[in-house]
Amino acid sequence: MYKANRKSLTAALAFILVLALAITGCSSGKNNEPAANAGGAKTETGEEGNAPQVSSDPNELEWKQDTSPFTFRQYFYGTWASNYLWKDQYSMKQITEKTGVTIDRFLATGNDNDFLNTLIASNDLPDTLMLDWNHPQVTKLINNGMLYSLDELIDQYAPKLWDLIDPEIIKYHSVNGKLWYLPNNYETEERLTNGVPITGIRPWFVRKDIYKAMGEPKIETEQQLFEFLEQAKAKYPELSPVGMESFDVSMWGFQGSLSMDYLIDSFSPMNMENRIKDDTQRVLYPMRDTKFIDAFRYVNKLAKDGLFDPQQLIAKQEQYDEKIYGANFIVTSAFMNGMYTQYNPKIKSTLGEDKTYVVLDGLKVGGQEPRYPASRLMGWQGFFITKKAKNPERIIKFLEYAWSDEGQLDFRYGKEGETYDMVDGLPKAKDEVKGLELSDNNAWYSQYGFTASTLMWRSGKLWDAAEKRDFDEKQPEQAAAKDLLKKYNFDSFSLGLENIEPEGSTPEGVINAKIKNLWNKTIPMLVLAGTDKEFDDIYNDFVKDMEKVGADKVEKVMYERHLADLEKKGIK
Repeated sequence: MYKANRKSLTAALAFILVLALAITGCSSGKNNEPAANAGGAKTETGEEGNAPQVSSDPNELEWKQDTSPFTFRQYFYGTWASNYLWKDQYSMKQITEKTGVTIDRFLATGNDNDFLNTLIASNDLPDTLMLDWNHPQVTKLINNGMLYSLDELIDQYAPKLWDLIDPEIIKYHSVNGKLWYLPNNYETEERLTNGVPITGIRPWFVRKDIYKAMGEPKIETEQQLFEFLEQAKAKYPELSPVGMESFDVSMWGFQGSLSMDYLIDSFSPMNMENRIKDDTQRVLYPMRDTKFIDAFRYVNKLAKDGLFDPQQLIAKQEQYDEKIYGANFIVTSAFMNGMYTQYNPKIKSTLGEDKTYVVLDGLKVGGQEPRYPASRLMGWQGFFITKKAKNPERIIKFLEYAWSDEGQLDFRYGKEGETYDMVDGLPKAKDEVKGLELSDNNAWYSQYGFTASTLMWRSGKLWDAAEKRDFDEKQPEQAAAKDLLKKYNFDSFSLGLENIEPEGSTPEGVINAKIKNLWNKTIPMLVLAGTDKEFDDIYNDFVKDMEKVGADKVEKVMYERHLADLEKKGIK
C-alpha cells in the first residue's frame, strides 16, 4: 500500500522557522483575496455558530481559535480503504472532541477513475479530496480552477502552518509556484535511518506447512520456484498454486499488478537505470525491455501449466483477501505488514499456526541478484481543498492541527495515559492496544482507527523512532523477513524517476493514456497466450501499436520531467 535532505523539524525548529517565515513573506505577494464562502465560523449545517473563542496567546496554533462542531466531506481515492471511513472509532471521537471536526469520508462506487472523472465532469466535488498527488487528473483540477491553493488559505487563515511544513516539501510539490495539496507519507532522509526499514517490493510468501511437507527445498531461482509449485500442486490439488493481485495499469502502473514487482525486479534488475537514455534524451517505457517482458512470459508459463488461475487477472481485492485468509494459496503475494499483522494472525486463529505464510527469499534469474528500489517516498496521497468547500477556513485550520506534533500523536497513538504512555521520551502504545493491532489488524482499525483518521502521515523523529523500537520488539518475525530481503534494496531516489509521466491534459498525456490502455489490454492476452509464438506476436503487435500512437513523443517528455525531478531533488 505502500515509498516517499535535512534535519527533522523537531531537531531543527529554529532553522525551519527562519525558512518558513521567509516563505510566508514570499507568500504575501500571492493571491491574498478572501477565500470564497469562508465567512465566519460555521457549524456542520452551515449556519452561523457562536463566536469562536480567540486565544490571546500569539504562539498558539490557529485551529484552537474555533472548536465548534463542523463536518466536511472527503472523497478517498481507493475503494479498498474501508478501514479509513469515519464511524465510531476511538481516534475519530477523540479528534472530534478536541477540534470539533468530523470528516464525512466516502469511497467510490465502482471504478475509482470513472468515479473521479464523473465528479470532475459534473463539477460535483466534495469539500476535500484524498488523491494521489501525481494522478493525471490533478493537473486538470488545478488548471480548471477547481481547487484552492493552500498558499492563499494558509496566508489568510493559518499562517503558523507554514512553520510546520518542511521547506523540502514546498520546493518539491509546488506547481506553478503554489502548493495545491499537502502530501501524506513524504519521508525525510532521516526517516530512512530513524524509522522502520523499507521493503522495496511486495514479497511472495509460501504456506509454512506445505513448505515443510515438501522438505523445505531451496527456492532461489525462477526454475526452482516453478518446480516447487508443480510438485506442490500435485500433492495439494485443491489449492491455488500462486496468488497474485488483479492487474490494472491505470491503478498500479506499468507493472500492471503490485505482485509483479517481485518478478520484474528479478528478471530485469536494472530496468530503472536502463530506461534512462541520455544519448537520445528519452526515458523509455519499461515495456520496451525484453527482460521486463520475460517476467510476464514467466506468468504465462505458470498459466499454461495450470499454476496460475487467469481469474486473478480481474479478481476484486475482497476475493483475493478471502483466499489468503483461507490459506487457499500455496504461494502468494502480499504487503509485508499486511501479511504479518492482518493475514497471518487471522489464519493462526482460525486455521492454525502451521497454515500461516513465511516469506520467500529473492529470486535470482540468470545468475543476477534481484534489485528492489527502496527510495524514500516523495508522498502518497495529497490533501486537496476544492472550491466547493463550504468553509475552507475551518478545513485549513484542521489541516494545521493534523500536521502538528499534537495532531500526529493523536492520529497515531490517542490519549497519553489512556491508550499510550511516554517511555524514555517516546510514545508507546498500551499492551492491549498494540496486541490487538498485531493479532487482529482489522479489529484494531475498527475499535481505535489509529493512523486512519486524518490520513496525514508525516516523518517525525519522535514517532519514527518509537515505531522502529516497537517494530523490533513486537514484530521479530517481520523484522527478520525485512532483514532477509534488505540486502537486495537500492536507493532509487537519485535516479530522478518520480512523477515523470506527462500531464494528462497535454497531447503527450493523451498519448500516454492510450498506451496505458493498450498495455492494460495486452497483459491478459500475454498471460493467456497458448504458445511462445503467440506470446511474441501479441507483444510485437503491442510495440507497433505503441509506436503508432506516438510513444516516442511521450518518452521525450518523460526525459524532460526526469531532469526536472533531479533538479527538484537538488541532484545534478
